[in-house]
Amino acid sequence: MEAKKYVLNHFDDFFVILFGKNDKADKLVILKEKFTIDAKEGDLLEISINEDKTGYDFKIIHEEADDKRQRLLDLIENMEKN
Repeated sequence: MEAKKYVLNHFDDFFVILFGKNDKADKLVILKEKFTIDAKEGDLLEISINEDKTGYDFKIIHEEADDKRQRLLDLIENMEKN
């Protein structure tokens, strides 16, 4: 399966809830026991189904997250100057 990008929305008692990066209607719910990556809320992840392992493959996408974080910091700095 082709990897898709999701944003980790939140954790609840038994599940991890993610939404598609560009499509909030694309919701993915994964059992916590199948969530095998150390990610936090707001992280951008690339997720694909791994049929060999009957689970998922996860990858945190730092580059895009770092770019967005820097743009937000720049925006805040500009607002403080004005």
